[in-house]
Amino acid sequence: MKKVAYFVLCILTLAGCKQAKTESVADPKIVIAEVQQVSTSGALQYSGTIEPTQTIPLTFQAQGTVLKVLVNAGDPVKAGQLLAVVDKADAQSMYEMTLAKYQQAKDAYDRLKQVHDKGSLPEVKWVEMESNLQQAQSSVALSRNNLKKCNLYAPESGVIGKRNIEPGMNSLGNLNAPIELVKINTVYVKVAVPENEINLIKKGQKATFTVSALDNKEFEGTVTNVGVVADAISRTYEVKITVNNTKLELKPGMVCDVKLNVTANRTIVGVPLQAVDKDNDNRNYVYVVNVAGKTVSKRLVTVGIYQGDFVEILSGVNLGEKVVTGGLHKLSDNSKVTL
Repeated sequence: MKKVAYFVLCILTLAGCKQAKTESVADPKIVIAEVQQVSTSGALQYSGTIEPTQTIPLTFQAQGTVLKVLVNAGDPVKAGQLLAVVDKADAQSMYEMTLAKYQQAKDAYDRLKQVHDKGSLPEVKWVEMESNLQQAQSSVALSRNNLKKCNLYAPESGVIGKRNIEPGMNSLGNLNAPIELVKINTVYVKVAVPENEINLIKKGQKATFTVSALDNKEFEGTVTNVGVVADAISRTYEVKITVNNTKLELKPGMVCDVKLNVTANRTIVGVPLQAVDKDNDNRNYVYVVNVAGKTVSKRLVTVGIYQGDFVEILSGVNLGEKVVTGGLHKLSDNSKVTL
């Protein structure tokens, strides 16, 4: 009898332990927020980078040793200004040699022309003399052109952006352009715009931006380029804002904070940023709370603009519904929760 009582007691004890373990697994506790109306300022904000309107790589057209480099990075230059010189010794010798051969051909041509005009020179011989003179003229023109190529000139006015060459180096031995000329009287501000905001931006819109390197001085520009193909990795679109830079204050590479006024003030349906997550298919979703049943349901949503700590929801939820803002990683569709 004592053995039976002991056996029953053990079973009851084990059952109690199992029940205690079951009761200890509590439903996930979550933080919730209400889908609400949010007032927008009508402005989009981005980080941007200053870029030149044009970058012109300048390369030598003659091979040789660089003798002089007459400019440094940051120097303003005018169209036609001499920038660098390659050793001309070989080119000069070639030019003088072709010039001498031309003079010989010209003298022979002039002597035989009188004979030809009298009809005493065979036509075949005359044609040969004309051909020799033309070849000599072509050789002189070519060698003269090669001599000119020993000088590197600025094709347009601008500023020297980079100098990658030094005296003593081979003119064609550098993988990079020996000199880069940039045009910065007008510059671009380049920004990357998310796909959900790109259709809010149009050519001709005004933009303002500040540059921290210039004590947060404010500048104004105009949208001139709106990209139509997204970057393969970031899925953002390139937008360029053109800015007048006659004082040359803005330098390529400077970082700036850009503000684009795209709409008048309006009211949107929004949720806190932390309420929206992405699934494995890169789709936006939220967890909507059933307060009465203490469960959540996963819903796909379409997002719009970002406004402060909120994101606009274009479809998927309704005003007044409750969404999860904390503890999302513990949830799945139809999970029971603790409020």
